[in-house]
Amino acid sequence: MSDTFKRRAPSRRGAGGALKEEILMAAARLLAESGREEALSLRAVAREVGISAPSVYLHFKDRSELVAAVTQRAYDRLVGELREAGRGDDGPRAAVRAMARRYCAFAVENPRRYRLMFGVERVAGPREQLPRHPVWLVLAAWEEALAACHRARSAQVDAKEDALMLWAALHGIVAIAMALPYEVDTDGIEQRADAVVDRMVAG
Repeated sequence: MSDTFKRRAPSRRGAGGALKEEILMAAARLLAESGREEALSLRAVAREVGISAPSVYLHFKDRSELVAAVTQRAYDRLVGELREAGRGDDGPRAAVRAMARRYCAFAVENPRRYRLMFGVERVAGPREQLPRHPVWLVLAAWEEALAACHRARSAQVDAKEDALMLWAALHGIVAIAMALPYEVDTDGIEQRADAVVDRMVAG
């Protein structure tokens, strides 16, 4: 699927959950078009939905809360696609390979959304005192998949550390591919993703 969102007919005012859904979809469309959180305004979202700006505040207290809700959905979707890709019957190594390919495809198919997801603002304060960011859902998916690989090989390896390394490598592959002034080479990306997985779970 791509960064293009299907436009829905505006819900009537006071429709509660339906209106909140309209607001979320409008914000997602605008964020996907700009790729920048700072370009989004609640007034623009309200205009996109066809409601007054104060109506947005009935569901989201500010722009940050709205962006957080949209971002949460994007992470949920990515993790869902990763888990779906890893549900094959060819063993845990093939599952990690499929997940790696799907991760790269998600980034290439949704470049603006991907940049928004991983272009988070730094939050001050000790990590343990901050709300858990949905980015960790992605790490958990990689950790589970690699742990299954290590169990199948009877390898005593830190799955969390391997998950971070794999994720960093894949993120680097797609970030470089999208930053170069050329058409994205999807076949080349898949080959590099396969090579990273094979090196990490060799044997």
